[in-house]
Amino acid sequence: MKMERRTFLELSGLALAMTAVPVRTAKAQRPLPKSEFDYVDWSWQRWREITGQTRPNVRGDQSGKAELIYLHEQSGKPLTTAREWDARRESIKRLLSEFLGTAPKSKPPLEPEILEETTLDTYTRRKLSYQTEPGERVPAYLLIPKNLRERAPVVLCPHQTTTPLTSGMRDPVGLNGDPTLYTSLHLVRRGYVTFTWDALCFGERHDPARGHYGDAIPFYRKHPQWSLLSKMVWDMSRGIDYLESLDFVDSSRIGSVGHSHGGITTLFGMALDDRIKVGASSCGFDTFRIDGNTWRWSRATALIPRAGFYISSPYINMDQYRAMPDSETINTPLDIHEMLALIAPRPLFLSTSDEDFVFPNAGWSVRQSLARVEPVYKLLNASERISSYFFSGGHSFPPEASGKAYEWLDRWLKS
Repeated sequence: MKMERRTFLELSGLALAMTAVPVRTAKAQRPLPKSEFDYVDWSWQRWREITGQTRPNVRGDQSGKAELIYLHEQSGKPLTTAREWDARRESIKRLLSEFLGTAPKSKPPLEPEILEETTLDTYTRRKLSYQTEPGERVPAYLLIPKNLRERAPVVLCPHQTTTPLTSGMRDPVGLNGDPTLYTSLHLVRRGYVTFTWDALCFGERHDPARGHYGDAIPFYRKHPQWSLLSKMVWDMSRGIDYLESLDFVDSSRIGSVGHSHGGITTLFGMALDDRIKVGASSCGFDTFRIDGNTWRWSRATALIPRAGFYISSPYINMDQYRAMPDSETINTPLDIHEMLALIAPRPLFLSTSDEDFVFPNAGWSVRQSLARVEPVYKLLNASERISSYFFSGGHSFPPEASGKAYEWLDRWLKS
């Protein structure tokens, strides 16, 4: 009996997903789950029960298309002016905001509190907290170079998915983890004020009694119409509100750099908050349509649960480098390259591994995204403001990549 292609992938999806992670990384990477319920406390079905969410009635230009659409044209007609792009940009931003969910309409006072201060060789490390929602405080580290003579540029350093999860913001400042990911520490030594904080579900905002992303359950009970990824950007933006209040920070020169989860946070943060003037993302994304494991956004994590309505099978629903014509993924109302285009014309650097075991199709995905986003930069006379670097070596931020990222920040924040 001939088996339909969709049925075959549904039956073989687990085996294919498991082979996506090389044996050599088994100790470093959390094993792929046998079912979504293996993640204690978090599951997409539980999110649906809590929130009552149904598939959103949202469509965009990308809906129903397997290939990533070009953005410097619309309905087959090329955009020729910045004003035409601005109109399209606003429509993409509205669609992205609708897909990510509804953020609070008002901001409470920051009420920052300094918790401790440590003087080190060339900088001061200040631990603080600030209020992001009523009664909710976010812990953060602020690193300040010694002997500042004028207002300094500041770089946001969102952390990656840390090991252990309770490490969070301790990694970028050099208190735990891989030294190649000490972004906050590296940059304060280059003369930047740096700022890193615990994202919800990490660091001091993770309850070890809960599983990975189990902390999202109370969040969704409180905010059934929102998404965790949008919440993370909200906390980031509230951090910028705090930085703008500091007399030694030049708030017109704000950058962001991050690896993996920190790269995702940087990209979505730039798309939604124009105050971030330059960004560098390492191994930060794969597009929905090219990703080999699109379930990561709603099942393996709690970042964008609405993406879960566009998954054809539990683990894998794509051919290599291309969405299947019958895949639900092609009905996702937008894709990540559209979010990247929202950043234009601000400077953007993308570092990508061609051997990424977390985003196995990232090399092709990022190249395809650049082919769609670079024409937007060209339309805005900003071709020199987007750059990329591809390397071999797994899901990492090696010195040659971070060096290029830091030089990119220097170019745009120190000139």
